[in-house]
Amino acid sequence: MRTPRHSRAAAASAVLLAITLGATACGTQEAADSSGTETVRVMMFPGQSYRLPVVLAAQEGMFEERGIELEFTEQPANLQGMQGLQATDSDIGIVTVGTLGQGFQAGDPGVFFCGGISVLQTMLVAPADSDLPSTEDGAPWQEVLQALEGKKIGIQTPVGSGLQLILAAALAEAGVEEVTYVNLGGGSAAAIAAIDNGSVDVAQFTPPGTQHVLDAGSGKPLLYMSEGPTTYRDYYGSGWVAPPEFVEERPETAAAFCDVIDEALEFIRDPANRETALDTLVEDTGITRSVAELVLDQAYDDFSTELDRERLQTTFDAYVDLGIFEPEPEPSYEVLVDDPRQG
Repeated sequence: MRTPRHSRAAAASAVLLAITLGATACGTQEAADSSGTETVRVMMFPGQSYRLPVVLAAQEGMFEERGIELEFTEQPANLQGMQGLQATDSDIGIVTVGTLGQGFQAGDPGVFFCGGISVLQTMLVAPADSDLPSTEDGAPWQEVLQALEGKKIGIQTPVGSGLQLILAAALAEAGVEEVTYVNLGGGSAAAIAAIDNGSVDVAQFTPPGTQHVLDAGSGKPLLYMSEGPTTYRDYYGSGWVAPPEFVEERPETAAAFCDVIDEALEFIRDPANRETALDTLVEDTGITRSVAELVLDQAYDDFSTELDRERLQTTFDAYVDLGIFEPEPEPSYEVLVDDPRQG
């Protein structure tokens, strides 16, 4: 396990490579400059726990050691992942399987070149005083979902989106057909308000929103979905994505990025680095330290850079069956995944 070799001042200067959306992108597609450094632009949503491996790796000089200089840019909230990459002229982002496949079929192709989060990290949370069953109280997941028949469920994306269709399939797996969906958006503030004022019976949360509501005691966790129905337990979540030409033209850079994420995950999981990881997480996301403690303990076991062919193809096929993807053009591992570390 490597230990930090750079001062906090140097770390801060590495992270402050962030740029605005309007900045010129003339250097992002070029090969290494005369100093041997290659620029890579990474697009990410602010405040998300998946950012930590990248931000921490930049801070600790892991990219610099491989001749990579990062530029960070925010993903536009009103654009899907592949559209966001084009709009910000970015090289790399992270998207769900649904976003990847739908972009491909809409003419905005991208490829997973590095694994990210192996499951959809969705937690169902009810108001703190709810009498709905919970797996934390020993209820099986089927019972938890069956209790949602006829309830109002706060969801993170519009009805008809891939994530909503996955939830509907999970409920159907438990025999639940009649629910009312309320789109609360991807942020945690609206979901917390909705369960607090009773406008929904249960809401979806993902890190770090999950840990925020748990730390505040403002909700009752019912079920971590990846420990329940097939649609969450057996299907792939999110991966690092790039335009196909990025991986084709710069395979060594893509492989190096993935190697750095591996190194950063190892760093995060090492207890000796806990304080550094916590400091970085708090500074980058703006969450409190107590919430960051929960995120660090709960969120990163699901992270892996591996791109399991069987799991991914099973997910692609299932998404066709669920109506998230069209049958044609066929969403397959061969067209949606290009792993530069596999040659």
